[in-house]
This record gives sequence, structure tokens and C-alpha cells, in this order.
Amino acid sequence: MGTYAIDKKRQIAHMDLDTFFVSVERLLDKKLENKPVIIGGTPFQRGVVSGCSKEARTFGIHSAMPLRHAFCLCPEAIFLRGNYVHYAEYSKLVQEIISEISPLTEKSSVDEFYLDLSGCERLRGNIFDWAKEIQHNVTGETQLPISFGLGSNKLIAKVATTEVAKKNEAKAFKVDSGSEASFLAPLPIRSLPSIGEVTEETLITYGMHHIGQIARTSVQLMQRLFGKTGKRLYEYANGIDLTPVIAQREQVTRSRAKTFAEDTFDVNVILSTLHSLATDLAEELRSDMVMAQKVSLTLRYEDFQTITKQRSVSYTNSTQEIYRTVEKLLRVAWTRRNRIRLIGVGAQDFIDDLQQLYLFDSASEEKKEQKIDSVLDTINRKYGNQSIIYASHLVH
Repeated sequence: MGTYAIDKKRQIAHMDLDTFFVSVERLLDKKLENKPVIIGGTPFQRGVVSGCSKEARTFGIHSAMPLRHAFCLCPEAIFLRGNYVHYAEYSKLVQEIISEISPLTEKSSVDEFYLDLSGCERLRGNIFDWAKEIQHNVTGETQLPISFGLGSNKLIAKVATTEVAKKNEAKAFKVDSGSEASFLAPLPIRSLPSIGEVTEETLITYGMHHIGQIARTSVQLMQRLFGKTGKRLYEYANGIDLTPVIAQREQVTRSRAKTFAEDTFDVNVILSTLHSLATDLAEELRSDMVMAQKVSLTLRYEDFQTITKQRSVSYTNSTQEIYRTVEKLLRVAWTRRNRIRLIGVGAQDFIDDLQQLYLFDSASEEKKEQKIDSVLDTINRKYGNQSIIYASHLVH
């Protein structure tokens, strides 16, 4: 394979929580066991299925299907909006359990994790048995079912999970080093994570129905057909993926602050600045798809005395919710008759923001502020930061 050689020493595990949203809902309500459950909203609203149970799948229901279509296929199903804060909390718990054991863990989505277990044989013995121990620990501590695949790279591990492990009783499967290409060869081309509907149709047009047919095609031809993507498809079809497992470091605190050009008593200036800072901070949280459980205010007087107050909130990244919280904190913190030199807004204790993924699936009143935030974010990303702002920011 020349420059395409596979590193046989790598041992990467891909762990995937099974029907994650439904599994969490069943932990919260045992009455949902063995029933067709659909997560995403009510069947009579605009929206799509974000998760469903295996009982619902037997009716042909799948993720991203319109809710109304899902209802037509299975009117007796139980439709739930989804407890996205609970999903994020359980996801974080699973990550903590895995990270305590695995030397290097990457969270690739709310229910998927990559573990680099390379070079740990002397310490842990058989790596496949060790991965099964991690799997057992996750299910034992959370009661959530989880499947895993083990291979020489992230691609092989993921395909091993989705194509084999999730379908067998052990919920585990290992692809031996050196057998990557032969493992992939008989699988349908859609099994490769990088292939979507459009690419699949194009490949089928050229007579490629199975991954092995891509592997036997020259890399030069694949590049002519698909450009840079063609080379990647060729490498993937041959079981080659050099992507490293990267552990993300979670920020402990995120904040925004402003030092006034002149120390001020002006309440309108202070409040408008506070709103502007809250807006910037909330946009960052939404951009990174996280929510905060604690919001803080920092106040520095003209004599440099600094006060910090914080308050716990329901997990949020809403501009208005953060602003309302720091406005209340300001009333508590500003106790002296001194001018203000600096004011700051902070956020702590983060979880993944799953509600943002399904923001427009719900027409409920409680989503109005999030929808406004989302529209503002879209405009500012397209036309530049602060292209559109709240009128209150214009006071100063």
C-alpha cells in the first residue's frame, strides 16, 4: 500500500449508546419499556423524528423522518418532545465513566465516543476484553445499553459498531489488524460514514455497489470522479484512516467584560453594556452548542474593589435568560455609591446543547426566545458580527 500503510499497533474503540434518547426516557419512565417510542415532538406539528425505539423501527420509522409520516406508519406510538437537558447530563456522565478508564477519549457526538487504547496491553492485557469491561462499567453505572467496535483506526471501529456490534447479542465486535479491507469489502457503499445519498447514487451509476469495488478502483480514477473526496473514499474503502483521537478540554468558565472609558454612575449605560455582553456570551455558547448551569456577574468599582456574584439557572444559552440573571445579580452586587469601572458576565458548568439541534421542530411558546437568538446568530454569521443587534445596545 506504500504511503497508505495501516498502523497495526493502533487500537481504537468506538462506543455508541444504543437508541440513546429512548433509553434515557425509559430510565425516567419505566412504562415506556417494550413500546414504540418516538422522540421529536407531537405527530401533528412540523418537525422530524430525532430518535425512536427498536419497536418503532419495525414499522419503518427512522431518524429524520417527518413526525406526521411516522404517525401514519404507527399511530399507536408514544410521541415525546424529548428531555434534552437529561440527555446531555447522561451523555456527560457516560463520558466521565469512560474517561476515568480510557487514557484518551474523544466525544464525537452526544452518544458516540472514540477511545485510543493503543499500547496498553502490558497494563490491561487483552484490549478487546478491556473494552468489554468499559462497556460493562457504562451499562452497570447508568443502565444505558452501549455497543462498541474495535479496530486499527476510527473508521474501522465505527463501521464495526454500526454494521456488526449493534446487531449481535454481545454488542461488541473486533476487526483484526490486517483484515480491514476484507472486512469492508462486502459491505454496501453506504456503510462508509462519509458517503451520503448523492455520493451513493453517483457511485452506483459507475457500477460500485459494495465497498470492495471502490477499493479495487484506482485512486487516480476516484480523484478524477470526485476530486479530493475521491482520494479519501479510496483510502476509506481500503480501511485507511489516519485521523487521531483528540480529547477536547472543556472550558471551566467563559466570560465577557468591558472596562468603561470613564467610570460611570449611568444605569442605562451599565444595563445596555450588560445586555451587550450577555448577547456576545450567549452567542458563543450557542455556537459551541453548550448550555451553562451557572451565570455570574463581575463588578469593579472606581477604587478597583471587585465583586463577583453568581446564580444557578436551568441549563441555558439564551441571551434574555442570561441577561435577566445578571441584571438581578447587579442589584445585589452594586451596594456602594461608587462609580463602576468594569462590568463582566460569565458562565460556568456546561453541558451539550441538544435542544438547539431540534429548535424549529417545536412551535411551543417557550421556544420563542431561542428562535429569536437563532435568527440573530444566522444573520450575524452571514453578514458579520453585530450586523443586527438589540436596540438596547445603542444607548451608549
